[in-house]
Amino acid sequence: MVVIRRATEADIAAIAAVGSRAWASNIFSFEPELPGMRSHVERAFQSFAESSYQHVTVAEVDTTIVGWGAREKDNDYISDLWVEPAVQGQGIGSQLLRVLKIAIADAGYAKARISTHARNSGAIRLYRREGFAIFEQGLEWSTSLEREIEKVHMLAELG
Repeated sequence: MVVIRRATEADIAAIAAVGSRAWASNIFSFEPELPGMRSHVERAFQSFAESSYQHVTVAEVDTTIVGWGAREKDNDYISDLWVEPAVQGQGIGSQLLRVLKIAIADAGYAKARISTHARNSGAIRLYRREGFAIFEQGLEWSTSLEREIEKVHMLAELG
């Protein structure tokens, strides 16, 4: 059974690890891995987890964190959604998205926003299944890839 809950400080290491593994397993299926990129991203996830865990919602199975999502600024934007590669496709991302959308609606927003790499077809499929539609696509700077990439921005009506 999947339990969805707010993250605590004790979850920082797991948040960073799941995020790093999920990012790497996905991005390197369509982007080249440059020297030092993986360690750069691991540090970035660790830093994010340490500074922003209070904005993170985790999914756990048998007390093991298997996914998480974040609203880094507690607004209408879902800044992160990561699921452990071994359990992707089991509905964990959908459950996290639904909980995050409810939190956004409860905060008074009529719409939820999310974005991803334009070549991340799996994420785009998931977001579409959960009611998101692409409203913008274009080049943006990627801190993790250290270059411009094509991104899609998606929007879902709430309520």
